[in-house]
Amino acid sequence: MSVPGEFRTLTPNRLFPMPGPIDRNHVVKYFGQPDVTEGTVNEPREREELGLKFNEKWVYKHPVRDPSDAAERAIFWRRYDFVGSAIKRDKHDDWQRDDSLPSVLSR
Repeated sequence: MSVPGEFRTLTPNRLFPMPGPIDRNHVVKYFGQPDVTEGTVNEPREREELGLKFNEKWVYKHPVRDPSDAAERAIFWRRYDFVGSAIKRDKHDDWQRDDSLPSVLSR
């Protein structure tokens, strides 16, 4: 089955515009290794939280120098592509999406 021409050139950044590509190395350089990893890069099943579809989730329990001053931060990946981030302002709060990370990491 062939793919229509307008879809052949779609990249994650064209589907989900952000100020620059975020890769795993950028995140590790900024935050360090995650405290908790759920799923894997090769996980065939996708999950969904907060409207984000992903197969791997990194959780930072007490992120140092968090740009939103979050108590916890989750970073969501679909294979190697960044799909979004969420924060808890307090460890007892619910997760809420945080879209500020791409601009912070692209500096």
